[in-house]
Amino acid sequence: PTMRYVAAKSAEQQALSALHRLREARIAERVQTNNQIHALLLEFGIALPVGVRGITQLPMQLMDETNGLPVKARQILQRQLEHYRLLKAEVEELEREIAAEARQDDVALRLMTIPGIGPITASQLSADAGNAKDYGNARDFAASLGLVPRQYSTGGKSKLLGISKRGDKSLRR
Repeated sequence: PTMRYVAAKSAEQQALSALHRLREARIAERVQTNNQIHALLLEFGIALPVGVRGITQLPMQLMDETNGLPVKARQILQRQLEHYRLLKAEVEELEREIAAEARQDDVALRLMTIPGIGPITASQLSADAGNAKDYGNARDFAASLGLVPRQYSTGGKSKLLGISKRGDKSLRR
């Protein structure tokens, strides 16, 4: 009798959540490709700056004949660079699609009026929260995101610990 139920998401909310998960997967794959490019270059003694700055310097390294990269390694790195660019374009396309969806959603439009909340966060919050009326109070909603302190209470003495971080990581990000 004390169990709390959560309403099922609509088909549109599930599709939007799937779009967000696809975007997160492509971002993770892009980071993985970036790291692999850096690691391959380090094997040949070439260190590039971390992140996107290093990737922008990769074409110059591939054209430089004096750096000692074998032809096969240049071909492999060129393929990885093309894959990185493909992933980058796909992430940008997914972000445009999410922003377009957010502009059509009334809840997301209201959420975007809050400072610091853009179309991606508003869209994801709109898709993941479902019908916010199903939450008993604001603390229940915050708990679903993992933003409330962990409690260790006994004998009428309550002790609040740090934030639990057990809820939705992507929304906290």
